Amino acid sequence: MPFMLYRLVVCLGLAFAFLFAALAGAGTLIAFASFSAKPGGMANSGAVVGMCALAFLLYRYRARLFFNIKAGHLALLAELVGGGKLPQGKQLIELAKQRASQRFPQVADYLELSEAVQQVLYALPAKHCPYLSRIANKNLANIFGELAGRFAQTGDQALLALSFVAKEATPWQAARTGLVLQLRHFDLLSKNRLYLLAFEYLGLLFAYLAMRYPVDSAVSLLPVDVGVWRTVFALIFAWSLKAAFLEPIATNALAELYFNLAKQEVSASEAETDELMSYSEAFR
Repeated sequence: MPFMLYRLVVCLGLAFAFLFAALAGAGTLIAFASFSAKPGGMANSGAVVGMCALAFLLYRYRARLFFNIKAGHLALLAELVGGGKLPQGKQLIELAKQRASQRFPQVADYLELSEAVQQVLYALPAKHCPYLSRIANKNLANIFGELAGRFAQTGDQALLALSFVAKEATPWQAARTGLVLQLRHFDLLSKNRLYLLAFEYLGLLFAYLAMRYPVDSAVSLLPVDVGVWRTVFALIFAWSLKAAFLEPIATNALAELYFNLAKQEVSASEAETDELMSYSEAFR
């Protein structure tokens, strides 16, 4: 729970950052347009510009910004699997950061491995989803293929948990093991990920409904009507709750399945690695 609260603080901080970026962008463009007939008309454009600028910065520095809450969470999960006794309070957060940095001394390595795993996962549905090849319309087939690939990518964090549990292997070797398991049990793992994704987005819906009232109360204090931005702000804060609580729960559940499969099965065969190499440049 201390680490979950730490994660919540980070996610809520980002949500407030988006809120202030939108207000700052709107205020800045209104100031520049103050001599026009309708300076308030620039508010929406300014808010979009402000949020886009913040989103770019978050993407640019995503490795350092999200390393502790993502890799730290997986490190603590590995400690629990190993039977280690976890400390309480702030010491737990420090332990998560320490274990994560020990496994990935260079933060960029974690991001590189995560993105490589996502690329391999993206390539698998095209080979293992028979219904995609049955779609006659090429454009429709491309759309469903893209959706299937994006869906497969969402399981990368659970797979990366093996990098912290299999300490005798390098993170890249452990990720390779996870990808072989994904190949062997594509239907089982995909079905479980689908259930967990439904859990996450149902939770997002309830969080959004819960955030509507406080957001409406807050924006009612503003001197102008923000219109559709009420919905945008409520979604942003609901997403922060999803990222703080629901995503780690789903990751834990799917990671446990990976752990159990890894314990029961033999190492990858040459045929399996050749098959994955034929699917994905990232795996090669």
